Amino acid sequence: MSEQLNTTTTTNTETQIEETNQNTPSSLGEIVSDKKNGGEFDDVIERNVVVWMKDQLNKEKRRINRMGSKSIPVDVKNAGIIKEENGVILNRMELNTNFDFDKVSQIMVSESTECPVKKGYHYITVLLFANNPTPLIVPYIYLNDTQNKLTDWLFINNQFSRSRHTINEYKDV
Repeated sequence: MSEQLNTTTTTNTETQIEETNQNTPSSLGEIVSDKKNGGEFDDVIERNVVVWMKDQLNKEKRRINRMGSKSIPVDVKNAGIIKEENGVILNRMELNTNFDFDKVSQIMVSESTECPVKKGYHYITVLLFANNPTPLIVPYIYLNDTQNKLTDWLFINNQFSRSRHTINEYKDV
């Protein structure tokens, strides 16, 4: 994985990320699934993807530790994309935590890495910063699609609280 991370900035002076409609429910839009192999779920491939993703996440955690920083891993319960009627692709992540994602003020994403065990999919590591200098670290895999700019995010916690965030600009760090 590339050692370079991208950071987000916005016009919002109080935070580095714009929280769009965080108090209103997001449109459910169209839920998109992988329809390859007749739409059947391939359990072996999915297990291999999970093992590979955990390895990628652990590599990134070690890299962060070598730099003298820490991170808090968060398990992903469910993830996918939602295509909204206005064409926005929303990267949806249901995470196993009680953390209030409305507190997130900055999102950093790694360079993407092609997933060798699931053709057409790419992996990124997502860092979520709030008031604490130690970020949450989350693995994310997505179908490589030029329409998905990885700028719109919906995070859902264990209380089903939704928090929507929009990245307005990427900067190399």
